Amino acid sequence: MKVMGTIEQCREKLWSDLNQLLAAIRAISLESLSSVDDAMSVLFSLRKKIYEDLNQIQHEHALIKALEWLIVYRPAVQTFNWHWNPRSTGTMNEPDLQGIFGDEVRIAAEVTTSGNPKGVIDNRMAKTLAKLSIMSGDRFYFVVSPSMAKRARTKVAKSGYEIVVVDLSEAI
Repeated sequence: MKVMGTIEQCREKLWSDLNQLLAAIRAISLESLSSVDDAMSVLFSLRKKIYEDLNQIQHEHALIKALEWLIVYRPAVQTFNWHWNPRSTGTMNEPDLQGIFGDEVRIAAEVTTSGNPKGVIDNRMAKTLAKLSIMSGDRFYFVVSPSMAKRARTKVAKSGYEIVVVDLSEAI
């Protein structure tokens, strides 16, 4: 996990990454098209050049929003040392976002930017919640849509996990 800087520093990095991503999209989309094959070539280039960044930038943004939510609804967390995995999910032993006070983990949080809990996403949610359920500290699962929140809350209740599900699309 990486030590998290200030929210402003995180936002500045995110802004830079977004501008690079959008510049790549603009450059690729300027290619002239005269056939379906040309268009498919552009789509292939877009996927190859931006797919991973597109996913990871959204993940990083959701982590920043999650920390902002925690600061609003749990002001004491401002004194915590924050660690995160901004561009990937944590390992089996670490969450996406972790708040430490002294030597003790006080907050463990996971974030998903998937919008619809179907198929693979639903299975991944179950695994993520199980992983999160055994971590130290208060546990949070941040999502970005009401349907993901509803599904996560159902899974949390059925499994008896002590995890707070927060829908960032409705928060702050």
